[in-house]
Amino acid sequence: MSKFLSFVPLSMYNVAAFLRSQLFLLPVLLFFYQENGLSVGDFYLIQGLIVFFAFLFEIPAGYLGDIFPRKYILIFAYALFLARLFLWIFFRGFEIILIGEFFYACSKACFDSVSSSFIYDILKKNNEEAKMVKAYSNFNASMYIGTGIAALLGAGLYEKLGSHVLLIAEFIIYSTAILLLSMLPNAHRPMKENVIAIKERLKKFWVAVRYILKSRKYCYLVLFSGFMVGVSHFFFWSFQPLMKSSGINPSVSLTDLADSIGWDARVFGEATWNYLVSLDWLDYIKVMGVVIFINNVIRSSFSYFAASVAKKVSLFKLGNISFGMEIIGCALSFVLMKMGHITPLNCLYFIIFLCICIGLQLMFTISHISRLHRLINPKIRSLSSSVNMMTGRLLTSLMLMAPKFLLKQEGTTAGIGVIDIFWIYAIVFVPIGLYFIYKIYKYNVNSEHSLMNVGDDED
Repeated sequence: MSKFLSFVPLSMYNVAAFLRSQLFLLPVLLFFYQENGLSVGDFYLIQGLIVFFAFLFEIPAGYLGDIFPRKYILIFAYALFLARLFLWIFFRGFEIILIGEFFYACSKACFDSVSSSFIYDILKKNNEEAKMVKAYSNFNASMYIGTGIAALLGAGLYEKLGSHVLLIAEFIIYSTAILLLSMLPNAHRPMKENVIAIKERLKKFWVAVRYILKSRKYCYLVLFSGFMVGVSHFFFWSFQPLMKSSGINPSVSLTDLADSIGWDARVFGEATWNYLVSLDWLDYIKVMGVVIFINNVIRSSFSYFAASVAKKVSLFKLGNISFGMEIIGCALSFVLMKMGHITPLNCLYFIIFLCICIGLQLMFTISHISRLHRLINPKIRSLSSSVNMMTGRLLTSLMLMAPKFLLKQEGTTAGIGVIDIFWIYAIVFVPIGLYFIYKIYKYNVNSEHSLMNVGDDED
């Protein structure tokens, strides 16, 4: 019976996560920014600011998770995203984009601070904590499948309908997701006597930070995980600038096909298959939405199999494999640089390889976070998890904001091209990553250790 009780709310939660990932503007976000007068440098800058805002809001978001049921925090996170959509539907301009992305950052911080804990609460309620890796993997797979589908449709719909209609569609979908979240159970009900003030929470947060800094095994693993998250986010947000610089246009031929047959479900499958067989693939796959779709299919696949891989491959080895793939990705950037002008086909191959690198990093992160939930004292689990999350966000924000000050601005000769950023980052990335790998190996991170010895009254 307990399995059924866990299956129903987790399935509903995964559907809500799927709806949350219907970001139709994602594959053409750069073009939407440019509609509002922003540059490629602004694109990188704002993505970095989003992560930095989420970094700043992490502790307040965790505090909200202490004083309110996590279900309500999830609803609040979705509502903040609705505020972003409402703002973008009725207003335009750089400041409007920035304010909207601030809402998104706060929404992301709230969602990330309780998303995995909400899953764990449901499993714990039914004595199924051992299924955390699988449940968390399924949750991530649902999000990435949803993002992939939205990306595949988004570019073509943007070309056909424009950004305004897509924003309205996202607003309706997110409203539906909120209704679904309202039906979930309150697996976590905070008791008033256990709620601590924000100052006390900051104090306890500093205790967790100080413990991590003192624990050499735990410290370098958290730093390495955050570093890999930052590199993967930089790779992902470089897709659109790279594809734009190679001359790839955001159009989806399948949309024309669907229009020609009236979106008739009875014949769409057969017509699509016949169309793909006879298609000039180089023309079709030169699409941002398709590439992001591929990225999310790979992500969802790696997420789904994370639990199985974690049973056979140690966390340390998985981190080494992921790091090795990132080094190869950096090496490929050198090859592309020597070629001069990057062709659409070479750009595509490069991006697909980066998608695989991101998938491996995601598998490592899922295993790492799930391990934290198993080992950490429940009294400081959310705080230590926040330290881990904030480390990744801080490093990600730095990596994404830097290109704003390095890239060549329109109308000027100073600065460098998008692909040159990969060359510069490789020089920094490889030695830092090797240093973390060496430290992790030196302190034998393979041996299990916990944080059970951290006291509540520690200063």
